[in-house]
Amino acid sequence: MWFKNQYHEDLYNCLLAKAQVTRDCEYCSALYVLAATGKTNVVSFVQRREIDFDGLKKAMKAWSHSEKGLVKLAATLFNSTVHSAKVDDVFQWLDEKNVRVAINALQIRYAR
Repeated sequence: MWFKNQYHEDLYNCLLAKAQVTRDCEYCSALYVLAATGKTNVVSFVQRREIDFDGLKKAMKAWSHSEKGLVKLAATLFNSTVHSAKVDDVFQWLDEKNVRVAINALQIRYAR
């Protein structure tokens, strides 16, 4: 799995441990994307087998467009019935590294 940097990998592993998941593609893809935001406070929105996307969306109001796009993608990968994002809403703001994160997350979620 590709990571933007060591912090991305460390935060991803922390989120996985907190969520207590290992092979769940919905959780793994969402947590991979959330870790890519680099925001330490995402940890507070992850609990055992739960991600509070409603709370996270409220907390991200002051974040960059790129970070908001990543959260929208994470929510959609986690549960597209409840959370849906348009491709443009996610990708139009992403830099090269975050585009790579988004594509990797799609592979984690859908390539079985």
